[in-house]
Amino acid sequence: MNKPDGRSAHDRQREATRNAILDSATRMLREEPASTISHEAIADRSGIAARTVYRHFPTRGHLGAALWARVREETGTRWPTSQADVSRAVRAQFAQFEKHDAFVRATLFASATADVLAQGSAEGRAAFAQSLTAVTQDLSRAESQRLVAVCVAIYSAPFWQMLRDRGKLSSEEAARAAATALEAVISDAKMRRQSLKPRSTDHKEIDHEHESRRNSDGRPTGGRIGGASHASSIQRRRR
Repeated sequence: MNKPDGRSAHDRQREATRNAILDSATRMLREEPASTISHEAIADRSGIAARTVYRHFPTRGHLGAALWARVREETGTRWPTSQADVSRAVRAQFAQFEKHDAFVRATLFASATADVLAQGSAEGRAAFAQSLTAVTQDLSRAESQRLVAVCVAIYSAPFWQMLRDRGKLSSEEAARAAATALEAVISDAKMRRQSLKPRSTDHKEIDHEHESRRNSDGRPTGGRIGGASHASSIQRRRR
């Protein structure tokens, strides 16, 4: 019998099993970050058969992507939607890292055995590439990729952790430092883009106007200066 949402009992059971698998994987990240997060390890932890875990997540990549989606929601990870939004967004993101400090640090520690950060980095590159389109449109592909890579690195949890632990910055100063760094690299890219724009073509327009004042035999015509000069030369020849 189906519920009002239209899903069958089989679909609801399948979703419940999938969530149970991800719940178990998330608990492993929180409580056993040094453990290898694999299909078999999740099966042992959850009591769900390994073949069932594989049926829901056929590859390590599928599992990593689903686990990243969980981490993204639990850590409040959001990406900037435009170049103007970058500074505000990184401050808000660092505040989320602070709020979920223990889980973020556990995730970073577990990144050697889980593909969570790799999934997050790929998503971040796509988000920044879209947000910085107006800045990168005249840059080379290599320059655009470098800009996006640096922005993703600064926006990341590892950069937050480094500023807090190695830099010994307060949470507020760490967020400010990240915002300043992003503003600096984006500003540099804007200057680079401006330097690539073609120079003014006013002199070409002047030459074109001058040429348009010449008649068929190559003599200037139509303008007061050109016309007066031509008339004077005729008068001199008559004398």
